[in-house]
Amino acid sequence: AVGPPGTPARGCRTLAEAVALITANASAQTCSVGTPSLAFTAFSPISGAALNATGTIPVTCTWPLLGANPNVKACLALNAVPPLTLTNAANAIRFGLFVDAAYANTWGSSPGNMIALTMTAPPLGGTLTQNVSFYGKIDAAQTTVPTSGDANTVYSHTFGAADISLQYASYALLAPAPACGSAMTAAPGVPFTSNVTVINNCTIAATNITFASQSTLTTDVSGSGQLTIQCTNNDAYRVALSGGISGSVSTRRMTGTTGASVDYQLYLDSARTTIWGDGTSGTSQLTGIGSGLVQFVPIYARVPSQSTPPPGVYTDTVTATIQF
Repeated sequence: AVGPPGTPARGCRTLAEAVALITANASAQTCSVGTPSLAFTAFSPISGAALNATGTIPVTCTWPLLGANPNVKACLALNAVPPLTLTNAANAIRFGLFVDAAYANTWGSSPGNMIALTMTAPPLGGTLTQNVSFYGKIDAAQTTVPTSGDANTVYSHTFGAADISLQYASYALLAPAPACGSAMTAAPGVPFTSNVTVINNCTIAATNITFASQSTLTTDVSGSGQLTIQCTNNDAYRVALSGGISGSVSTRRMTGTTGASVDYQLYLDSARTTIWGDGTSGTSQLTGIGSGLVQFVPIYARVPSQSTPPPGVYTDTVTATIQF
């Protein structure tokens, strides 16, 4: 169809209109956030130490072939309200999320606490994904966190889609980047779960048992020592004492430099009636449940009356073994 001079044909567009349409259709950019991941390594509460982990969040932006600003400023906000906890049943572990590897700046939803990044379009447009780091830290001094069923126990925290959000805005090549918190396009977050495995663990240490010096062994001589035990809260344990030099938990002895020996025994009770051994030959083991705190356990000892050996120092080496 042909109209008057200077009038475009019906069903057609002028070159200027076509270019404007191409520019308008090509100027849109889109960004989205993928599923974050944050997994702590095994956590031993009785260590009393903090536990750190690095997480990642994939941020993806797509540019058209023509007409788009080359740069994008993206801001990731954490909208979850602190304090954050990893939980198992009614038990909880305190932790926090941070924007920096020094764990100095808490990740949050205010402009100064967001994770900010810039992305630049590929030369021919297209899609670009950048993995953004964030940092998790389990607080120190949580020694009484329990396990369940005498087994390693998983604690977790589930973040909803609204807990992490993305805002983004494009800007020209030489223009300054917009600030987080300014007018930006919002993109929905993605739910994810962070977890940590709390492990059963125990430590044990001992003090020596030193009997008072004796000129004769015509009467019983008593002594005592101590074990220091720390086990994960709710973790069952037992402690065995070896037979020492004699190799027998029921007939222990100390030896001297001349080869002579002194009989003695170790007990669980102050009355010195229950021999502390490895559960064989009529002996018993110490059993207990960890509290996460240090426990001090006495070892009762006795040298029974016997023939007096030559003067000297008599010793034995006994090994305390904890099973949990």
